[in-house]
Amino acid sequence: MMISFSLLNHEFHELNELFMTETDPIVEEIAKDSEAPSVPPEVVKLDKYRIMSDTDVPPEEFLIRMFGKPCFPRRDISTVTGTEKCGKTFYTSMLMACCAEKNVLELERVRDEPLKVMWYDTEQSRQSTKSILADRVFKLCHTDVKDLDENFFVFNVRSCSYQERMNYLVAGVETYKPDMVIIDNVSDLLPSINDPEGSAQVIDQLMQLSTEYDCNITIVIHLNRSGEKRNLRGWLGTEILHKAFDVYYCEQIEKTDVFSVQQTFTRKYRIPEALYYTINDDGLPEITSKPASYQPREENGRYKTNKPEAYQIRSEKADTFNQAYIIRNDSSARQPWEWDLRKLFFDAMGVMPSMSLEGLQNEVMARSGIKQPKYYDKVFKLATDQRIVQTTLDKHGRVVAILSPT
Repeated sequence: MMISFSLLNHEFHELNELFMTETDPIVEEIAKDSEAPSVPPEVVKLDKYRIMSDTDVPPEEFLIRMFGKPCFPRRDISTVTGTEKCGKTFYTSMLMACCAEKNVLELERVRDEPLKVMWYDTEQSRQSTKSILADRVFKLCHTDVKDLDENFFVFNVRSCSYQERMNYLVAGVETYKPDMVIIDNVSDLLPSINDPEGSAQVIDQLMQLSTEYDCNITIVIHLNRSGEKRNLRGWLGTEILHKAFDVYYCEQIEKTDVFSVQQTFTRKYRIPEALYYTINDDGLPEITSKPASYQPREENGRYKTNKPEAYQIRSEKADTFNQAYIIRNDSSARQPWEWDLRKLFFDAMGVMPSMSLEGLQNEVMARSGIKQPKYYDKVFKLATDQRIVQTTLDKHGRVVAILSPT
């Protein structure tokens, strides 16, 4: 029996197509891909910034230690602030010197090798910049000046426009690749420190520079004239507080020749000690102790007192309060009078196991004769500090006051 060759060939092709369609994984994968939804291009770009548990991220690296605590990290922004003529440039001079000298006062460079530092001066004259570099920074070091110049990139751009200052700064960081950049003063990089959009752009650009070129950027900015430590000048200051890794407050102790530096904010390593220094006959800073007459300031710039805040009121004013809750002391005592807080808050709570904060305030103010809610807040804080009353959550999750166990 003869079988047609053309018929066999036709059947072979049909079988081959069937076999390839059913078993070829490439064909199957292509079919699947054609049915999958496409990923938006923005998400493809966003995925580069995703952080997962196994993402390779370089460890945090700090350039300086102050009192043994790491500070001034790479790939981040640090801030030095204070009022005019309070020692900000002296402190940044110490930081620059520490980039060349291992130990400068209470500052210590973390790594053994010298660091490259770029000082970008927008405020002072060229003569002042040169004098600070040669007569202060270099004299704090014990290295040959020629060797120092190789690692220092100092620019005075006071005569430039704000656009030029920003453009030149970016070009300088890209070219010299310093480990630390000090900008004195950052407000000169934009036309107005009260421009929200411009402030955000400047800080964003500095954050990008620090990340891309693996450096710390330390920016100097003045405080508002109120003198409050956390009140950096303008909208730019607000933006800096949101983004800075750490902030250092410089102050000259009133009626003394002593300057101080203290850390007022950090995202990681808290430095509780303040650095106290004075200027010697050679014009160089040297360590000293806190003056005996030093009186620290509140956040609003006012001097702190040794008395509890609730007693900052004239003695004769005490006569306007309910005398049943006033304790009179000897006229020569540091506190001529004080509140009988236990009696006041026990009477206000009565037999109630707990009371809303608003209800307690109304009851205490009515019994005591206190008229100002702000003053009541001070009295209430004093009562909680003395563990007479405390706050907790009731079964409904509301904050209430209860009497502390005796």
